[in-house]
Amino acid sequence: MKRVVNSKEMKQCDESTIKRFGVPSLVLMERAALSVAGCAAGNISCAGSVLIVCGNGNNGADGLAVARLLYQKGMRVCVVQTEDNGKRTEENITQRNILKAYGIPVLEEMPENGTYQCVIEALHGIGLTRPVTGKTAGWIRQMNQMEGYKIAVDMPCGVSADHGAVYEPAFCADATVTFAYPKAGQLLYPGREMCGMLTVADIGITDESWQGRRPSCYALEPADPGQMLPVRPARSHKGTFGRLLVFAGSKDMAGAAVFCAKAAYMAGCGLVKIITPEENREVIQGTLAEAVLLTPGEAGFAPEDVAQAVRWADVIALGPGIGTGDVACRLTGLILEQAKVPVVIDADGLNIIAKHPKLLKTGGEIIITPHPGEMAGLTGKTVPEILDHLADTALEFAICHKLTCVLKDAATVTACADGTFYINTSGCSAMAKGGSGDVLTGIIAGLLAQGMSCEKAAALGVFLHGLAGETAAGSAGVYSVLAGDIVKAVGTVMGRIS
Repeated sequence: MKRVVNSKEMKQCDESTIKRFGVPSLVLMERAALSVAGCAAGNISCAGSVLIVCGNGNNGADGLAVARLLYQKGMRVCVVQTEDNGKRTEENITQRNILKAYGIPVLEEMPENGTYQCVIEALHGIGLTRPVTGKTAGWIRQMNQMEGYKIAVDMPCGVSADHGAVYEPAFCADATVTFAYPKAGQLLYPGREMCGMLTVADIGITDESWQGRRPSCYALEPADPGQMLPVRPARSHKGTFGRLLVFAGSKDMAGAAVFCAKAAYMAGCGLVKIITPEENREVIQGTLAEAVLLTPGEAGFAPEDVAQAVRWADVIALGPGIGTGDVACRLTGLILEQAKVPVVIDADGLNIIAKHPKLLKTGGEIIITPHPGEMAGLTGKTVPEILDHLADTALEFAICHKLTCVLKDAATVTACADGTFYINTSGCSAMAKGGSGDVLTGIIAGLLAQGMSCEKAAALGVFLHGLAGETAAGSAGVYSVLAGDIVKAVGTVMGRIS
């Protein structure tokens, strides 16, 4: 599990390494510059021409050091720096003086009609919180129009390191070399698209620099599922791995119940019972004979039968495909009022809660899995507002309602009530199909049923869901994957882990 930082955390780590452990700032800078120079050298010829555009802070100092290193490799370097505003850092002045000693000129205007194999941007780094204006904005637009391979030093200028927001203008990089840890804005959209290929370079800042502090954000890695999944004892039975109650499906929506329940089984759950309309019986029993069904009698769902099912369950998943009619609303209220176990709420369950917010107050822990449209209904925010501040929106809701919020996007955010969040890095566009969210709900519920905490089950469930999507796309291609393919691929992914 890797740590992901915001700009404040990265600065604290940098200062701790320098002040607490005594590693000189120029040593860290040299290692940073070496990593960027290596990226440039790996993508252009050894006699190539390189434009390096630098600011007045330490990010600019990194760029000046890169210019020296590439010059020493025999490349033709052209260095441009923003005019002196009286705020050049000590390191920046030092690196500029080194270039002067080598006879490398530093320009204060962008050269006209220059052609370069590589363009390196080192203007602001991770500290930018507002749009760039004036001459610097014009330089960014010029660099974006150039044909050379574009590299951002630490963070593309114009992209928020904290939120992934993209200001206008912003440098569009083919590659970004960042230092020590990935930044949240490099993993969240739309900033992720501006970074190109992301490389995290080791420059000598280690986990000791945190001095006991816990990061606010994490991202799971391929080795994590094997370490996080519960051990399955040899002496066990179906009850050992949990009983899941699924309230899903409505007339003409049997698939939602199938995808959710089957995904839970694939994730390792022992028993699944589905509350669904009688019309779905034939479809479900024909595709998932392992599931137990609870369907309504002639008078509808008997409250005592639903209550008994709730008491039977170790975990509850509700919402996929249930609709928002009177029966769905009544059953959702009945289940949530009586639930004393973890509940995963998705889709129509969230739309019902948007109209009846008091239903969120249950006796059990809650995980919600909204997409931005459903989150808009829960929060009153617009979808564009949510997309521009995905992590903040999820965290605000999770903390306020003391639950776990899985806010779905191309880079899904899992936010926890303690202020910690996870950014997902698995998955692909093949997963943008109907039913994919139902599969995710089932995976998370299946992990919960085996005893995982809400935080870990949600974060791991999202990661496994993405891996399953990638696996399915590997077989069917990104255009043709269906939700059922993702369910099957869950089994493949789990098989690799075990």
